[in-house]
Amino acid sequence: MPKLHILSGVLEGKVYDLVEERVTVGRAMDNMIRLEDGTVSHHHAMLVLDGADYKLRDLNSTNGTRVNGMRIVETRVSHGDQIRLGSVEMRYEGDAKKASQPLPPSQTGVDLGEAGQRPTASPAFSSVSPFGRKKKKGPGLWVWIAIGLAIAAIAAVVFVVHMLTKLQSG
Repeated sequence: MPKLHILSGVLEGKVYDLVEERVTVGRAMDNMIRLEDGTVSHHHAMLVLDGADYKLRDLNSTNGTRVNGMRIVETRVSHGDQIRLGSVEMRYEGDAKKASQPLPPSQTGVDLGEAGQRPTASPAFSSVSPFGRKKKKGPGLWVWIAIGLAIAAIAAVVFVVHMLTKLQSG
């Protein structure tokens, strides 16, 4: 039978057997698991039976619901998952202690021939920076001044040579 172990707060050490299809958790009196903690919303989260385990659904709580440190809206919980509602921590224990096994290579979505090669960004990838991508600087002001002076010098030399040839012929 799946269980929810309370790891912190007023009910620290208490264990709840999860026997219903839906188990509500929150601060209000009508919840199946009532957590008297100011960081827990009145109707904070709900566990919904899904096969042998439960899905945990956040009910638009103020301080959020986290599983293994990640904020969630809804996720399937597995044996040993750490759950936090507000500042109250708990651990989910499922019926079967499942051994972790890697997926067969055909289901991983990874071509093992590409292992160890430099990853490339997806074409859909874009920066999430609010400042956007840095602009690459072109040639500096001094480079443009040098190019301009070089062109002026070449034009002056061509002019002088043209004038000298005109004077000699005429």
